[in-house]
Amino acid sequence: MEGTLKEKIEALRNQLDAMDDDVKKSDEGTMIAGGRARKQLQELKQLAQVARIFCLERDHARKAEAKAK
Repeated sequence: MEGTLKEKIEALRNQLDAMDDDVKKSDEGTMIAGGRARKQLQELKQLAQVARIFCLERDHARKAEAKAK
């Protein structure tokens, strides 16, 4: 478990910000921008999964630590 949840959420925000131009172009009808947006959404999904697993592992570690006390 490297980093913090805050860092993982910041990475999600950065990915969303990076998508802005392609999303606008896609909404205006540019098909290639739609493809880029879909790729970026897949990357966003992966970042969200990493954050979710991080939370799960951290919570389990905390629970085990509390139980050991």
